[in-house]
Amino acid sequence: MDGERQDGTGQERLRQADALRDQGLWDAAATAYRAHLAAHPEDWRVQIQLGHCLKESGDPSAALVAYRAAEALARNNADVHLQLGHALKLAGNAEQAWRSYARALELDPANEEASREAAALSRLASPLVRSAPSPGQAVQVVFDTSDLVAYFRSDRTPTGIQRVQLSVTARALLDPIEGVAAVAVAFDPASGGWREISRDLFLRLWRLSRIGGDPLAPDWVEAIAALEAALLGGDDFVFAPGASLVNLGTSWWIPDYFLRVREAARLYGVRYVPLIYDCIPLVAPEHCQPRLVEQFAEWFSAMAALADSALAISEWSAADARRIAREVVPERELDVTVVRLDADLRRDLGPAIGEAWPERADLPGPHEPFVLCVGTIESRKNHLMLFHAWLTLLRKHGPARVPRLVCVGKAGWLADAAMTLWRNSPALQAKVSVAHGVPDVALAALYGRAMFTVTNSFYEGWGLPVTESLSFGRVPLVARNTSLTEAGGEAAVYFEPMNEPDLVARLESLIFDDAERARREAIVAASTRLRSWGEIADQVMREVVARAERPDRAPRLPVVPGETYPLGLAGGGKAERAKAVADLVRDGLNWHAREPWGAWTGRGIARLRLTLPQDAPAGPLRVYVGLQAPGAPVTVGLRAFGVEGGPPAFATVAAPALGAFTCVLDVVRPGHEVVVEIDGGPGVLLGTRKLPDGRLAGIGVTSVMICTNDDIAARVGFLERHNFRVLRLE
Repeated sequence: MDGERQDGTGQERLRQADALRDQGLWDAAATAYRAHLAAHPEDWRVQIQLGHCLKESGDPSAALVAYRAAEALARNNADVHLQLGHALKLAGNAEQAWRSYARALELDPANEEASREAAALSRLASPLVRSAPSPGQAVQVVFDTSDLVAYFRSDRTPTGIQRVQLSVTARALLDPIEGVAAVAVAFDPASGGWREISRDLFLRLWRLSRIGGDPLAPDWVEAIAALEAALLGGDDFVFAPGASLVNLGTSWWIPDYFLRVREAARLYGVRYVPLIYDCIPLVAPEHCQPRLVEQFAEWFSAMAALADSALAISEWSAADARRIAREVVPERELDVTVVRLDADLRRDLGPAIGEAWPERADLPGPHEPFVLCVGTIESRKNHLMLFHAWLTLLRKHGPARVPRLVCVGKAGWLADAAMTLWRNSPALQAKVSVAHGVPDVALAALYGRAMFTVTNSFYEGWGLPVTESLSFGRVPLVARNTSLTEAGGEAAVYFEPMNEPDLVARLESLIFDDAERARREAIVAASTRLRSWGEIADQVMREVVARAERPDRAPRLPVVPGETYPLGLAGGGKAERAKAVADLVRDGLNWHAREPWGAWTGRGIARLRLTLPQDAPAGPLRVYVGLQAPGAPVTVGLRAFGVEGGPPAFATVAAPALGAFTCVLDVVRPGHEVVVEIDGGPGVLLGTRKLPDGRLAGIGVTSVMICTNDDIAARVGFLERHNFRVLRLE
């Protein structure tokens, strides 16, 4: 260390790192200290400072590694052992923490802090552990990070949704509000349950995702291996009674996710609270993959009926969600609370510093002027129009006067048009950079040195790049539409959507008029009021806790007598009540995932639960069930009964291989709910003799209908739909 302290560059670097530390900008300071240690690994004092930063930002395990490195270099330093004791105590290892404090006292008997800590630990009969509030005093808030886990299996640098999940969950784990016990879990499709991700492991993933972009780096590979081991070898997570399952990511891609949520609600009274980013697949499907549109329509339909409450990231998204939910479930309003993503990235990560500058061939040098555009390159973000605007600038003003456009984001859905234009244009190749895998700390450096930023999207749920630009004092140039005006407020400069001449004019004003850009930056500085991610996490927890004591929303939708409900995935991009009913009528876990034709039952008993409307007929009813046999003959038992009457004996039906047939069951006293039980027996292996798929199934269920005995039209209509192909000729 002494050698570098005599060197002017090294001394300035350490002054910067110390200044960042003193401001509480722990991640930025840790990056600066690491840069120093890469050249001077023998500097044990800086190892201690690195440990401080890691500990303060919530990663005691990583801090312990830094303190151990300092101990190896300075074994007889009291401060090293004092800091080791602090990290060990935070990690829950009381015995080793006491020994470290005792060693610090042995080396420095006057060390009051070591004496106080050692005395406190000596009074404990068991190792110190991080206490969680008792179930009677706290609401267990369970953050479902399944989407994040799936993303990390192939990517390291988070995009918008992943950044929100990481930032909110990490802060909730680090510092939950009073009355909350926060837990992180991920859904395991193999077992059909959730598995807990330890606090330390989650925080390690969070930290590594922010400071590096290489998915093959040893520290990242090790962390992902630990994550996979936790999911593979862990026990199914057991919810505390009345817990809230908060889904900050996506779940529509997980087969039968809501089936498991309903079972958790039945067993433990779990409340389901999703965060709605946007409803783009339903309102602007032209910018989404067709499969995503179908999955989202199915998910939203069931969510509107099942969710106890919901969060949304903007007023715009909340209004979309309420309107569409009203179409699915008009009899009850979806309770949506807005949690704005007005996060201050600069305060979160620290100002751009030299060590964080991304020295990459696909990014500009530290002194080249550039305009920054952050976001996945896809049709919805409309990079195509932005690239055309840059071509206009280059042809009008010449390459020497036009700054570089830096696009940070990977190529996504329908990016071909924009990327083809970029690849085929030498002018764009020379003045437009496209980069992926830029970690948050490096992104902060780009924001800090950009002339301004530009966001040209057709539709957004919030617009994180706009807020991030404001946090660094940079003027965001933004398309005036959807929630982008909420993110930009009065500080952004707006252009009319799909109006390339207006975009070019605004670009020219901010590029070539330094005084105008400075004036706009002054407005940004005067009007921008942003929150920390910790404050956003606090709001999420407060909103969840506030709703935990409210009466449950009944997740069962009543079925209309005489209406046929197919159980299969209906397809199409519209959220509909029938889709919600198709998901919700299946009861219990003895079902395989729904397919376009219907759903297989498992071996043993599977249930359909049909809730009747209040004005349903009081007399006997008849249930029609459409069935499909697997590739082998089966014998199944069926019965239907009202919850107010006793179940009758099973009626046995023998079905030939691949046979489609209808069973009709009479219910004498239906009451307010009718249960249909299907006993599939030992089950048969699905698939073919040469290619089995590993699932055991009882019988396939294609559709269900309940009606009065005298409703001839409904009875004939069901049989026609199930047994005949009805052709309507114009």
